[in-house]
Amino acid sequence: MAYVFPLTTQQFFSRLPIEELVFDIPESVEIAETGGGELLPADLGTRLWTGEVRLGDMTADEAAEILPLLDILRRAAGSFMAYDKARPGPRADVNGLTLGASSPKLHTVATNSREIRLSGLPAGYLIQPYDYLAFAYGTAPVRYALHRVASAAVASGAGLTPLFEVSPNLRPGWTLLADVTLVRAACKCLIVPGSVQPGRRKSRLTTGVSFRFQQTLR
Repeated sequence: MAYVFPLTTQQFFSRLPIEELVFDIPESVEIAETGGGELLPADLGTRLWTGEVRLGDMTADEAAEILPLLDILRRAAGSFMAYDKARPGPRADVNGLTLGASSPKLHTVATNSREIRLSGLPAGYLIQPYDYLAFAYGTAPVRYALHRVASAAVASGAGLTPLFEVSPNLRPGWTLLADVTLVRAACKCLIVPGSVQPGRRKSRLTTGVSFRFQQTLR
């Protein structure tokens, strides 16, 4: 049966025996300098999540499970959902046990597109800097927003947080009451062409497999 893209986190990213991971959202800024020495920063475009994965040593059987998936993701249509495996869940609820069956929603988006409120959380639920949240938006195609929290918030007894800041800014197209993911919050990514290092066979191990990836909104 053919795979359907994007591959889910369970199909690909969660299965990777990652030894080293870079997960970042680099700036997209240009700085111009005036004749008076004043620096004028300006946003150039959309900020996208990028990363680099280096896998640990794999046995022949482990490599046989992973390398064919990399093969199909190197196609033009190949895509997968990626998340920061070093931060799989909120700092105060890494495994999502406190969250349980709650259904967080995007309740409010401030006019600056940098601050939001969530509803549907357990009473007293703590959101902290470096927590991640994700939600889908738009149609044809569906896009996947991933944001990292920059300021703390505590849910009220009714499960509603005050405004808190996230990065990057929310892009146009979001809808209120969208379902929000807090555990394994992920974005849709592509393998950067030419970045895959297929590794080497060393005795009975495959070593040195790595690749780079970048978020896509298509």
